[in-house]
Amino acid sequence: MAIDIGSAATDRANASSNMRTFIDKANPANGTGTITSVEIWAEYALTDCIVGTFYLTGTNKLKCRASVAIGSVAAGSKQTFTGLSIAVVTDDYIGIYFTPGTLSYDDTGGMGVWYVNGQYIDAGDEATYTLQADWAMSVYGTGVEAAAGRSYGHIIG
Repeated sequence: MAIDIGSAATDRANASSNMRTFIDKANPANGTGTITSVEIWAEYALTDCIVGTFYLTGTNKLKCRASVAIGSVAAGSKQTFTGLSIAVVTDDYIGIYFTPGTLSYDDTGGMGVWYVNGQYIDAGDEATYTLQADWAMSVYGTGVEAAAGRSYGHIIG
């Protein structure tokens, strides 16, 4: 079965600012394995973009499991990045950090987006986030399940 995580990368009503780590509460990972492809919709080009997977360690407290630097993301359309290797465990969430630029998001109709000021997207980073209820952001990942007998548990990296 293919893994998917996050919300569709579409042109949404708003654009979020940089210098924050954002995590989408919608569509947690449906399997354990590796995220190999990520889609992003930026309103203004993103620079120094990093995408990662996160899991809850407390109320609105999340820890980064794994991440990969994407680099630059062109604005104004869905951009797809393939050949990635981001560890993911069932029920993980997808997150993003970038500077500068803006990410397309909606402030209604979503499951919510956690955010924290600063960069907390390196494997092992943990922070307490603010939840913006009803938000949805345009970051979506797909991947492959781990081979039978292989488990990622809460291994960092």
